[in-house]
Amino acid sequence: MALDESRGIAYISTGSPKPNFVGARHRGENPFSNCVIALKAETGEPLWHFQEVRHAIWDFDLPAPPNLVTVTREGRRVDAVAQVSKIGNTLLLDRVTGKPLFTFHLRRASESTVPGEQTAPDQPDIQLPEPFIQHVFTFFREDITTRTPGARAFITNLVELSDIGKWFAPIAPGKPSLFYGDNGGTNWPGASFDPATGRLYVTANELPWIISLVRNDDALPLKPPTAVEKQYQQFCAACHGPTGTGIGVVPPLRGLRRRMDDGQILALMKTGRSAMPPSPPMTESPMKELLDFLLVPDRPQPPPEPGIPPRYVHAISRRLLDHESFPGIKPPWGTQNCLDLNTGKLVWKVPLGEYPELTKAGLPKTGTENYSGPMTTAGGLVFCAGTKDAKIRAFDARTGAELWAGSLPHDKSTPPANYEVKGRQFVVVAAPGVRMLSGPVGDAWVAFALDEEN
Repeated sequence: MALDESRGIAYISTGSPKPNFVGARHRGENPFSNCVIALKAETGEPLWHFQEVRHAIWDFDLPAPPNLVTVTREGRRVDAVAQVSKIGNTLLLDRVTGKPLFTFHLRRASESTVPGEQTAPDQPDIQLPEPFIQHVFTFFREDITTRTPGARAFITNLVELSDIGKWFAPIAPGKPSLFYGDNGGTNWPGASFDPATGRLYVTANELPWIISLVRNDDALPLKPPTAVEKQYQQFCAACHGPTGTGIGVVPPLRGLRRRMDDGQILALMKTGRSAMPPSPPMTESPMKELLDFLLVPDRPQPPPEPGIPPRYVHAISRRLLDHESFPGIKPPWGTQNCLDLNTGKLVWKVPLGEYPELTKAGLPKTGTENYSGPMTTAGGLVFCAGTKDAKIRAFDARTGAELWAGSLPHDKSTPPANYEVKGRQFVVVAAPGVRMLSGPVGDAWVAFALDEEN
């Protein structure tokens, strides 16, 4: 939260209703989720709220604390709240009324096909301040990687199996969806504001995630293990997962009996399709046994509960990575961004972080997934870390030019802090390692002294 002490107002950002990706049990617009909420600090009385996502099912939280800012709009100074989000929006709201400082419109959104789920028909379409990541993954816009022919072919196969290109598209059962925003845009560390210029600095991830749903009343494998289950584990589990939930964009096999009949499944097993190869040679009997295992005919379909829709759970949640574990889209994959809140315009956007092996191979700096907010200084610098290459960097606040980088023992997930001792200025960071980046972890504080000559 953030506190306007002079007005006695606390501003709180909220997350999504749970579970993620399935909304049949939290119907309606869920008006206080994915919101900025203003409360009287002394009593908790609500004053206003603004909701970024209605009936949220995509894990698009407002994960960071709001920034209290003062900007110039239509020739007057306005005290406002700036709230950055995982889908790359910046909500700029009047502190007293909660009204947006820039006009926005409602836009028609896609409808859910999950039984019992009723998604919101419209979602806010925020154009200003300008988004700092794209909202929709569109294969036909040539989003996917061109790093190598092999990487492009690998990602093409994955994308062709997936649902893409729709604005606020709910996840359809049995088919993976690709979208930005599951781990940012920005995440919990938040943004930094320069009151002298009215500029907001925010880091971002620009990396699609793969999400899929399965109906949760079929479970593989059976217990105790049978001979046919061992056959499944040998020939099928590497792609469809040991419990049938799918791996990557390979579709889950849970709920298969509701999507295909016996003949369709047998034909697919014999011929293969797309990235799936034909099954190893089998006689009719083992193939039929495998079919029975997949369709779990010995398990009766549960009777419907009156007024309660069937249960779905998300089976896959992972980044879109190529066969060498690099992001499957064109860079930049992580960025440092500067927004002018007076105009709503994105002033600059530069890569944040690098893969040293790609830099050595001659690729321009790509940026990496990152989990650390920026810090601005009165001297015109922006400091930020949290990248996979475990470095802290200084950028020119006016231009975005990278001026300096220092190594850390581990990556980090908090903004740097700035302090002074006996006239000498320091920047300190906590560097414990970040779970989402899968790097080494530890326990370190690292302080850097600014060069007195510069």
